[in-house]
Amino acid sequence: LVNAAASFISFLINSELVRRGGDMAVGAAGIFSTYTSLIVMVIIGICQGMQPIVGYNYGAGRIERLRRTYILALIAATILSVGGSLAGLFCPKLIARAFTTDATLIDVTANAFSIAMLAFSVVGFQIVSTNFFQAIGKVGKSIFLGLSRQVIFLIPLLMILPGLFGLNGVWMSFPLGDLCATIVTAVLIIWQFKALNRQTAAASHPG
Repeated sequence: LVNAAASFISFLINSELVRRGGDMAVGAAGIFSTYTSLIVMVIIGICQGMQPIVGYNYGAGRIERLRRTYILALIAATILSVGGSLAGLFCPKLIARAFTTDATLIDVTANAFSIAMLAFSVVGFQIVSTNFFQAIGKVGKSIFLGLSRQVIFLIPLLMILPGLFGLNGVWMSFPLGDLCATIVTAVLIIWQFKALNRQTAAASHPG
């Protein structure tokens, strides 16, 4: 299901890019995808280090250690996503030049970054929280959050916004999808920690 959804999204993005901006837009999307993937890969590495610690402390009932581990991973991931976002917003041409020497492609990429990177700073929180739920055995929530960012919200946005705003509508779909997914993630993570606090309180006062 996930692979099918990813293939459909890739097809949808590429078809809209070709339709609205031609080959240059596809090239800009490739640069954007490569740049953000490099940052996301590091964040996922942080999550892989977080998961066994969170899982162990959750099983042992050490909620405060679990909370500290989550927060530390969240801080590290947020620093990366905020740094990546700022670089993408303020130095887009410099990043584009690392991938191409074509002046037109550099300009198209710079425009893409100026829109698509607007909410990338919240991606660290979204990815860490998704992996946090997996670590404590809430697989359903983890899958839902993983799909929310790149499927549930992104597909409708890609179907609506390009028709309203042209090529810029394609780029706008990414930050809006990130924001929507982050709002849902924040609600679930707040609810989860409240549940963990109640669990801790009940264990401390069994009577």
